[in-house]
Amino acid sequence: MRIAVRGGVFLLRHLLALAGLVALGCFFWTVVYFGLLLWALTSGGGIGGPLAYPAGLVVVFCLGVGAGLGLLLPATALAEWLVGRRHWPVLAQIPVSVALLVLICSAIVFAGSGELSTGFLNQLAIVGVLVALNLVPLGIYWWIAQSGPLIWSGLARWKSRKIPLLPR
Repeated sequence: MRIAVRGGVFLLRHLLALAGLVALGCFFWTVVYFGLLLWALTSGGGIGGPLAYPAGLVVVFCLGVGAGLGLLLPATALAEWLVGRRHWPVLAQIPVSVALLVLICSAIVFAGSGELSTGFLNQLAIVGVLVALNLVPLGIYWWIAQSGPLIWSGLARWKSRKIPLLPR
């Protein structure tokens, strides 16, 4: 029963992190779209077609879900497991997540190319770009997924030490 509850909480945290990441991406696209629309209206340019905004939302949603499930979830879940097994501090998950993201991106690029005809340096550059594009989303994803346990742990420590909320 305890394992099922922990698994359910894990899935809920990561589902919330994925939803938050996609929502932030859609919010960012909305701000960019209306900024570009305002710029087009003030500069006398064309405002574009009526499908640009919803098409952009679909692209952001697909990219967010794809990156979340394919890159961010495996990196953060493995980091959580590794750090937990080693009994390291929770914040050690951040560099471990980044290192795992680099490994996952490398595996995708090198496995996807099949052969080294494109050149090793080109593949390393693609890995670097893929990692760079996913560092901020990884940070957002990690903080959303881990905020609940961090707050819970902080409250438990505060309660056990009887630390006042405000100094006297």
